[in-house]
Formats: sequence, structure tokens, C-alpha cells
Amino acid sequence: MPKYGRGLNREIVAAVNAGMILEPFSIKDVRKLVQAKNWKPEPSENHINVTLANGASDSHSITYKKFFLSVGDGQYKVKPHYKGDEWL
Repeated sequence: MPKYGRGLNREIVAAVNAGMILEPFSIKDVRKLVQAKNWKPEPSENHINVTLANGASDSHSITYKKFFLSVGDGQYKVKPHYKGDEWL
């Protein structure tokens, strides 16, 4: 069972598609989403950082969905495949 909504990465994808987070986004933008959703306990900075990095790394676990593209300097975008209303 996900700890944060449908899962932190899935919630980030939905927030980008809804326009709540603008691309490229960073940990700071995700932190604002966590505060807006009022998730308790809040995920740590390390948790958010690792979640984003793993969600953008093709070499991380084959069972971990790769929702993001790293655009450098701690900035990410949602992969085109995960854009659209069906991901809200």
C-alpha cells in the first residue's frame, strides 16, 4: 500500500499533468506538493531525492516505473508517455 496517495511518483505525475507542478521541477516543487496534500508524516528530503532519481534511472530496478527524465541540476520532467488526462 502506497504511503503517499497513489505513490509519490504517481502523485508527482498527476500534479504535473494537472498543472500544479511546472516542468522542469525539483525537490522543492515536490515538497510544496507534499505540504499541499498534507501528507503525514512528510517524506524526508532524502526520500524525495531518491524517489526522483530512481524514477529517472534506467539502470535502477527493472520493476520500478521510470516516470521521469533527468534534465540535470536536480531538475526533472515527466516522460511523454505519462502525459495526459489519463494520468491525473
